[in-house]
Amino acid sequence: MIGSLRCAVLAALTLAFPNTALAAETPLASEADNASSSAGVRTEAGQDGFALVTFGAWTRPEADRQNIRLQPMAERPPSFVRANDKADRFRRAIYLLHVAAAERQYALPPGLLDALIWTESRYNPLALSKAGAAGLGQLMPRTAQALGVGNRYDPLTNIAGAARYLRTLLDRFGMVHLAIAAYNAGPGAVARSGRIPMNGETPSYVRDVLRNWRSSLRARWPDMFAI
Repeated sequence: MIGSLRCAVLAALTLAFPNTALAAETPLASEADNASSSAGVRTEAGQDGFALVTFGAWTRPEADRQNIRLQPMAERPPSFVRANDKADRFRRAIYLLHVAAAERQYALPPGLLDALIWTESRYNPLALSKAGAAGLGQLMPRTAQALGVGNRYDPLTNIAGAARYLRTLLDRFGMVHLAIAAYNAGPGAVARSGRIPMNGETPSYVRDVLRNWRSSLRARWPDMFAI
């Protein structure tokens, strides 16, 4: 029984860690050699012929620790999140998962709500504009009331309300740039003009959101924008 178990362990080690299996079946001759560690697997001599195998024993010589390099994150921050904006980056990191969840819940284009909230408030949940818009998505009082948002300063409620409102505008106008314009200037202004209202704020606002949206997509899927 012991021999068959040992063969099974060695076979598994050979498949998973080829360089470690040979070390596991080598007799341990002294107390100094009583434990060996390689490729994350530590093998120690036990009693009655058993071998204690520990996985995750990542030990390195002291001299090699200075050469360890951390692997970069799978998603780099978008270019609109500047390196010196530490507070803004920290706030975005807190709420980004909730924003992504709201995008999926309301079938929004990936990254669009992220770009919109960044443009609106820089992810400041306590942001208040001169016009009275408040929170992450800068919801006006009447808009928030229509969306069922009781506390505009509650980050998760505000995110859900902004996502629901953006979904409504996309369904009404059918195009992203018009929905973004309506989010800023109001759906009535877009309906009357039939295009982006040519006031002093909305055209540049739409450009900023679209630029940030492209940056967000580039950060998530860089291969799509390699050309």
